[in-house]
Amino acid sequence: MTIPDPISRPSGFTLIEVLASLGLCALLAAATASAVVFSGRAERIALRYGDASLLVPSLYAAQRLRPEELPAPPRGWRVDHVSQMIPLPDETLREWHQLAIAPADREIPAFTLSILDDRP
Repeated sequence: MTIPDPISRPSGFTLIEVLASLGLCALLAAATASAVVFSGRAERIALRYGDASLLVPSLYAAQRLRPEELPAPPRGWRVDHVSQMIPLPDETLREWHQLAIAPADREIPAFTLSILDDRP
């Protein structure tokens, strides 16, 4: 009895295997890049919210101390000021100030600081 010769295959990878591995590498690179971009953006937004939480007390104090002047926003922020007279139930008028504070790049939504009257 004779044993048939094994079919000899050349060593290495086929074109299909190489293309499949390159496709998987590209998919992995895209997933990694999107995760890095997402975490970087989340960190920037958290930093902006932290800056905003420090900005609120200073703008409130500036508005209370100098109500005739618009508080000066720090660099990279903008402040829009609106005031209107509000009648109270006892028929007196009080001034209502609304400060809309937003970063210049609009990365986070604007938030509003409302101050009733000017006197401390």
